[in-house]
Amino acid sequence: MSECPARRAYAAPVPTAPQIRPATEADAGTIRSIIRQAQLNPRDLDWRRFIVADDGGQVVATAQVRHHAEGTRELASVAVRSDRQGEGIGRRISEAAIAREPGRPLYLYTEGRTVEYWGKFGFREIGDGEVPPDLFKAVRFARRLIGIYSAVFRKGYRIAVMRRDEP
Repeated sequence: MSECPARRAYAAPVPTAPQIRPATEADAGTIRSIIRQAQLNPRDLDWRRFIVADDGGQVVATAQVRHHAEGTRELASVAVRSDRQGEGIGRRISEAAIAREPGRPLYLYTEGRTVEYWGKFGFREIGDGEVPPDLFKAVRFARRLIGIYSAVFRKGYRIAVMRRDEP
């Protein structure tokens, strides 16, 4: 038995996945807005290092790889607009950013409760002695800020540093 043509006409459209693409200068304001909304580190948001998830002309997620002074690469600014979380967009943009950095170690620092999540991408938590000096400066600053925030708001946050080596 075939489907009624009238019923087919009213079927809901199948949503398409956002496209991952390099950011453009026109995306800079939206990148800053998404990073602020996610309460991530707002420093060093040069749109030229970003990739974005674009859904019909709207940026819904961001990621960048920062290049530190001594050549260390850091996955950073991975954020998904709050109204689009839970759709797998964060996973897709993270995978795309990682794929753009083949053959070299990639680092990130994150709040301790997300260590398991980043482990799914091949990152492993490392001790301070394994953190490159150029990245450790940023980590030390972030830990100071988190320490103050935790003391004021009575939260037990911690910053974990992770490293991913190419398999």
